[in-house]
Amino acid sequence: MLHLDLPLPRPDLTMAATHASSSDGRKYRMVALDLDGTLLNSSHDVSDATVAHLRRLHAKGFVVSIATGRSAACSAAIVAKLDLPPLRKSSSANLPETPPSSRRESGEPSGGGSAGSGFPLVCTNGARGLRVRRAASDVGPSCDRPPPPRRSETAPIPTNPFLNRTLVVDEELFHAPLSPELTLRTLALAHELGCATNYYHDHHIYAFRRNEDHRVLTRRYATLTGSRELYCHLDEEGEEDAGDSAACDEGNAYGYRRAVDLGPPSKLLILCETERIDEIADAVREELNGPSNSDCCKPRRRANVIRGSPPFFVEVLHPEVHKGQGLRRLCSSLSVPLEEVIAFGDGDNDMEFLEAASRGVAMKNARDNVKRVADELTEWSNDEDGVVRTLMRYEREGKLHSIFNCVDVGDWDRDNCRHTHCGQ
Repeated sequence: MLHLDLPLPRPDLTMAATHASSSDGRKYRMVALDLDGTLLNSSHDVSDATVAHLRRLHAKGFVVSIATGRSAACSAAIVAKLDLPPLRKSSSANLPETPPSSRRESGEPSGGGSAGSGFPLVCTNGARGLRVRRAASDVGPSCDRPPPPRRSETAPIPTNPFLNRTLVVDEELFHAPLSPELTLRTLALAHELGCATNYYHDHHIYAFRRNEDHRVLTRRYATLTGSRELYCHLDEEGEEDAGDSAACDEGNAYGYRRAVDLGPPSKLLILCETERIDEIADAVREELNGPSNSDCCKPRRRANVIRGSPPFFVEVLHPEVHKGQGLRRLCSSLSVPLEEVIAFGDGDNDMEFLEAASRGVAMKNARDNVKRVADELTEWSNDEDGVVRTLMRYEREGKLHSIFNCVDVGDWDRDNCRHTHCGQ
């Protein structure tokens, strides 16, 4: 295993907000990590040093989880790179085994001894919670999910870990998709605004692109998230002329009829040019939730609308969905009290997330409104391994609880874990 070569930070290198307490004796046993702008650097990757340190903490029984605006499939490469093995039942009182009857059909044998022990992942900004794990070696083709529509049988084997079945969903903990009414209303609004929309269903992204600007924006998003092979381009499959606006109406769900027929989306993402981001975000909020400056009683929120980061998309979620709620539901499923959880984030969608955790940590590169709600501000950015530098300081100060039992690390570094990390 790669050993971290970062210097241990000095205690005074982290600035705390006035309402944070650094001397209450509290110990934390779980960390929840945002991805873009937090765990990932500007190249949208996680550094080897960060991977090594999170593996070391995990080997001690400290719970590492991800909470992201990305879909599960768009997060899969990062989960696979972390490659954190399932905790053994004997070493994880805080991670109870899940009965086989409650597990999702995912290609993992239902009689396996590691039910419910997969990596904890909150995705699509809190709409969905999963436990995911590497596929068992005896998973056969008969267990595979059906391929996405229109995918050629002669196409190359996908590289995405969910699509090529090297990662599987061990258990779906919760899912709160958009209602059919909100879905159709949002698709209509995006059409009126001249924007392309990403429709997230299961592991795939459905998009109907009416012009070259839409194609540029979907390619940009695919590059950002590594999701090119997740896209199903509806404009390449139907009989409608994608450039004919009149061909897109409520009758065909504005080009998204086939996606709508598959089921409600976990989220919708409206793509736009960066210079239009505030205009589009304000228009979506006002149309879906009513004017923000209304003098009468506050209108009931019909959608959670989030300004994206990087700023070229606006997300629309179920009105009660956000990453803070997703973290609460994840912790409940893991039997980990929120009082023992640290959260790291940087963007607008992380505000409720940082507030929900006992200790919310904003990155140095976080937006100002996120810094204001955080308990602590790191001295380091996402390009300086800010997450692990802060966790190293907490560990040195005795703030991280671990059970110091080995985990089932499979073949990747069993001896290193047993002898180096656990002292056995």
